[in-house]
Amino acid sequence: MNNDNSQQQHTQTEREEEENGRGGAFAVSENFGLLLKHYRVKVKDMTLKQLEEACQVSSSYLNRIERGERLSPSWPTVIRIAESLEIPYSLLLATTFQIKENQPEQSLADLLIRDNYFINGKLLNKEIKSLLVMINEFILEESEWSSQSKIHDLYRLSEMIDELKMLI
Repeated sequence: MNNDNSQQQHTQTEREEEENGRGGAFAVSENFGLLLKHYRVKVKDMTLKQLEEACQVSSSYLNRIERGERLSPSWPTVIRIAESLEIPYSLLLATTFQIKENQPEQSLADLLIRDNYFINGKLLNKEIKSLLVMINEFILEESEWSSQSKIHDLYRLSEMIDELKMLI
């Protein structure tokens, strides 16, 4: 009975957030939904229904957050979801809140170089980051990707990916 009462409270909170259009006192970044979906699917291998049961937030509301249709869940809702997915608080805060005032736009290369992150549990070093920047620049800037160059471009890209895989 207590669980039903708790579920009704959470559903009521979600309804209020939907009606007010802002839920809590803050808006989360559009990357927040991506983070949740990544942890739910790739890291925890959970369905929306399993996450609903774990955090007591409706699966339809979770789905809307993941799709970026809800950018203002309440802070308690954010915490319940993050704890259920075991998202580190540092990653949660860095992804959830993004101060955009007076912050210049950055290229993908800038982000790849500046931020620390990991792949397959390994923190990326300078050499790996450099290679990721090279792959990005090759795909988006250097290669022609024309019908005449596509085979050659794919071969060069595959060589860079092989090198990346060896370093990781």
